[in-house]
Amino acid sequence: MTPRILLLTLIALNLTACAGLEEKNAGQEKSELTSDSPAFAKNLQINDGLKTKEATAEYHFSLAQAYVAEGNPDRAIEEYKLALVYDPNSALIHARLASEYVKKGNYSLAMEECKEAVNKDPTFFDARLMLAGLYVTAHETSKALSEYDWILKKQPTHEEAAIFKTQVLLEEGDSPKALLTLKSLLKVKPESYLGYYYLGRVEQSQNNVQGAVSSYEKSLELNPGFSQASIALAFLYETVSKNEQAIKIYKNIYDQTQDLTAANRLSTLLLKSERYEEALPYLEAILNADSEDLNTRVKLGLIEMELKQHSKAIETFKSILEKTPDSDRVLFYLANVYEETKSFDKAIAEYGKIKKSSNYFEDAVLHGAFLLKLTNKNEQAEARLKFGIAEMPQTASFYLFLANFYEEQKDISKATSTLADVIDRFSDNVKFRYYLGSLYDKEGSVGKGLEQMEAVLALEPNHADALNYIGYTWTIQGIRMSDAEKMLKKAIALSPNNGYILDSWGWHLFLRGRVNEAIQQLEKAAQLKPSESIILEHLADAYLKANLREKALAKYQEALFISDLSEKGKIQKKIEVLVGELQEQGKAARLPATNDSN
Repeated sequence: MTPRILLLTLIALNLTACAGLEEKNAGQEKSELTSDSPAFAKNLQINDGLKTKEATAEYHFSLAQAYVAEGNPDRAIEEYKLALVYDPNSALIHARLASEYVKKGNYSLAMEECKEAVNKDPTFFDARLMLAGLYVTAHETSKALSEYDWILKKQPTHEEAAIFKTQVLLEEGDSPKALLTLKSLLKVKPESYLGYYYLGRVEQSQNNVQGAVSSYEKSLELNPGFSQASIALAFLYETVSKNEQAIKIYKNIYDQTQDLTAANRLSTLLLKSERYEEALPYLEAILNADSEDLNTRVKLGLIEMELKQHSKAIETFKSILEKTPDSDRVLFYLANVYEETKSFDKAIAEYGKIKKSSNYFEDAVLHGAFLLKLTNKNEQAEARLKFGIAEMPQTASFYLFLANFYEEQKDISKATSTLADVIDRFSDNVKFRYYLGSLYDKEGSVGKGLEQMEAVLALEPNHADALNYIGYTWTIQGIRMSDAEKMLKKAIALSPNNGYILDSWGWHLFLRGRVNEAIQQLEKAAQLKPSESIILEHLADAYLKANLREKALAKYQEALFISDLSEKGKIQKKIEVLVGELQEQGKAARLPATNDSN
């Protein structure tokens, strides 16, 4: 049985607990039955003058009730047992004894007492409800349903029996019967707001969104202050991505009741929609109610981060870490704030505290290494990455970052070996193979580069950059030109605004003598990548081939200005040749004027 069903059953029982015994002893003073402390019972003993029949059922029942009020189930059980000595046929006392056994977790004894209560009074519905709940606890669902059915047969309007039966049916996955049970209840008791609420839950479980909405709205029409129905309706809107409707309902609930569940959901939805300032008061309300709510405090810190309230965010996260110093998530967030505020040393220190077991470990190592490199602590950056590899050798990003680190230091050989030595471990990693292929190309191992790019295409046939690499490499090698054309056309179709691919295609056209077409493609590439010297050089070559010499000179000069040192000599030589040709043309053009002057 679910704790909720059992709890509700006990509440129902407690609400009517005194009725049976009061009716049985109508001639006695009601104060005997409504006492709420053992002291009262002792006074009763004195006032009765220790009469011969002092140990009456009423006396022990009253004393048991007092112990229940004090939260002492063991003494309550003793007194209920004594009450049964003097009134063994009281269904109520058996039921109350059962409720105390439930509190103690002794369900088998509770079940026996419930059975006794029902045997003594078959129409004692509260005892039957408890018995049904205990059957569910014991996984005797069919017996539980039989008890609910017995009650509903005798009293079709019995709301609790119908609702508890519905919950059991839902747990058993029998939503059609659950739906039928509630509709039967609502037919004879149309004013049941709880019935409509649970009907909405059943319809929601069947993905009948509109039916669930209608049922929740009907429940609220019958009881406008029923917050559970409001929250259920709002949450339903969330599940179908109607967040604005959900927010409206949650705000209404919170404005009327200051319900913290509504505040929690509101803050979550507002955070999702990046309405950080709106979310703040709801988070603060949750924290005011429970200052130890660390999850809410984390959310508050994240909002402060987003609003660039960095000092507040730092204090919020540090206050959390005082209570939970090993919280990897909060350590990561604090490090992020330090990184944003350029407090790099503090950020590096916080990232370094995050352990291997954390889901944030990978990002922490990468962020820490990046900041170390940024602050020119290259040896420490390299050591941080190697530490990450030692701790998690199956993490591809560590090797990729380390290879990039070596590449930036112009140590292409070391970058290449960093990846090549473990390629078998990451043979299915497209990014890994592509980067290794590009490194092979940079160190002049074109064949190995092609091998890696072909492996990329085997894994991902529509990898535009790999298609471009192979197509361009074959083009400049002057081999398999038809295949190269197919590769490059496919790459352009996949990535039509990629300047590098357009440059490859333009150069392919140029080498095949289609100069005018080449110029069109290379001009597009230069517009997309105006800072790539090789693209500008290709365009200049095409202009020169088309006898557009002044345009060619301008592009060569642009390319020279942004080129690497290793490329400058080649481009400078082209400029010198072209300038010489233009000067020669200029002299030729001026000769007639010189002859005329003579």
